[in-house]
Amino acid sequence: MWTAQIYRLTSPTIALFSEEGRQVARFIPLGGLIHVKHSLDGNSLIEVVWEGQTVMMFAQDVLARGERVTGAA
Repeated sequence: MWTAQIYRLTSPTIALFSEEGRQVARFIPLGGLIHVKHSLDGNSLIEVVWEGQTVMMFAQDVLARGERVTGAA
């Protein structure tokens, strides 16, 4: 069983959205809640869930522009 970590973004942050078979960069707004299922080590791209959509973000961006809210199972 994995544990998701929930982060609230403290500034608008770039994420990659899959649209029509390609990756499109868009901002997740200030205050956006993202669910992180992966380790936030390094500067790798990780999958996060925002408003029911799975998007890609840099782990470093989540750490620099997010504050941990809680853990959820």
